[in-house]
Amino acid sequence: MIQLLIRRPDGSVESFTDPESLPQVASQPDTVFWVQAVGESPEALDAIARRFNLHPVTSEDLINRNQAVKIEEFDSYAFIVFFALRRITEDTLDTEEIHVVLGKNALLTCHTEPLDITRRVFERCKNDPRLLTSGPDFLFYLLSDAVVDAYFPILDSLEDEIDGLEDAVIANPARSRMHRIFQLKRLLVELRKLFGPQRERFNTLSRRDFPFIQPRTAVYFRDIHDHLVRAHEMTESYRDLVINVMDAYLAAASNRLGQVMKQLTIIATIFMPLSFLTGFFGMNFTRIPFGSPWLLGLVIGAMLMLPMGMLLLFLRAGWISEERRITSLPRLRAWIRSQNSRTRRR
Repeated sequence: MIQLLIRRPDGSVESFTDPESLPQVASQPDTVFWVQAVGESPEALDAIARRFNLHPVTSEDLINRNQAVKIEEFDSYAFIVFFALRRITEDTLDTEEIHVVLGKNALLTCHTEPLDITRRVFERCKNDPRLLTSGPDFLFYLLSDAVVDAYFPILDSLEDEIDGLEDAVIANPARSRMHRIFQLKRLLVELRKLFGPQRERFNTLSRRDFPFIQPRTAVYFRDIHDHLVRAHEMTESYRDLVINVMDAYLAAASNRLGQVMKQLTIIATIFMPLSFLTGFFGMNFTRIPFGSPWLLGLVIGAMLMLPMGMLLLFLRAGWISEERRITSLPRLRAWIRSQNSRTRRR
């Protein structure tokens, strides 16, 4: 689908879906227009590139996707590639590659799948003709600002998941939790790769000496650069939080293993004297035990009293009760909260 938004010299704004009218529109002086191509075939993109007189390298990049974030300067336009973030699914980022051709009086945007963000910005410019008076560089700012602002709700939901994962790991350090921790680590690496290059490229656009960007518009791109810096810092902070969650998982798993080993040790310790008594008096004597009824009663009484006495001793020593754990869950939670507070302050 191809959409054209045109502001004529007399101030009137028109919208078309017919790409055949593009050469006539482009030839008119003092006309500002925005061409948005969504899901077009390689043949249609090649035809658009010829109508814009784009360099063959740019035409090839428009047709062949999977480009890196970049800015390429040509004599009559600049070619820009950046990415929108749709959502996060499991351990992958659902992104959309956006190609932008920014000229003196024209803006061309191309992407494969429909984007709610670009549709809203396009409709906003269509309903408010004053936005087109600032030129195509300001239209590009509106589009990129909407794309970058859409990052933050997704980052906030990711932070909520990390906070919830902390409590889940402490309550039940299952192996599935560790699997999700590693998924989050991979996601954060991908987010760093997404935000880092875009931060540098928009810093270039914020310079007042960049061609095709008016000095009055460069200030707006500085704001986008600040937002990308914040998004990158949030990603780094989340990475530290995930590392803290992993430490919490290992501590909780170690605590759980220690408790199991302690319980098994207590059981083995209780049965140790019983095993000795039954083994000693179960040997092949002439009479068991030694033909003495009172000695038999004494042995049975000892076998009953020893476990009870040892349990009482363990309880008084705090080896069984939850209050005297070496690493208790409340202490573990407090430690995790303190680590996350330090991470967020940094």
